[in-house]
Amino acid sequence: MIRGNRASLSIHSDTKTVAEISEMLGLAPDAWGDKGDLTPAGRARRNHAPERLTHQRTYWSLTERDHEPGPGNQTGFSALRALVARLEPNAQALMELRRGGETTLWWSGDSDSTQGGFVLEVDLIRCLSTLGCDLFGTAFLAEDDEIEANADVGSPA
Repeated sequence: MIRGNRASLSIHSDTKTVAEISEMLGLAPDAWGDKGDLTPAGRARRNHAPERLTHQRTYWSLTERDHEPGPGNQTGFSALRALVARLEPNAQALMELRRGGETTLWWSGDSDSTQGGFVLEVDLIRCLSTLGCDLFGTAFLAEDDEIEANADVGSPA
């Protein structure tokens, strides 16, 4: 079962600046860079190809993390649901941003087993459809030895 999760909206634009995207959405990003700005690798002076050291397009990102972790959240999508709720009033702006770039949703979840079970509820699917963004996802699965180690923690000796 998915126990922890994260979701992000990433926007790459050829026509808008970070300030313009923020104004259109009425939201402040968690990570950003205008075309030509140094990337994190550029700021760290890493030895990468030049195109990895500066933003080739404007980058704007907003992230949500674990909004209802624990046994009460059986879907595994609490962060995605919270992000979608913030973005829903901006569906039209997201459509406009796609005219000069890309809007992508990312989701990742942490499983407590070697399976990554989750439930994508129909109302969330409907909201995702309204936003019009592709959704990329992954589940990080626990290793068998991790599960055994966690089970042994509470076992009597």
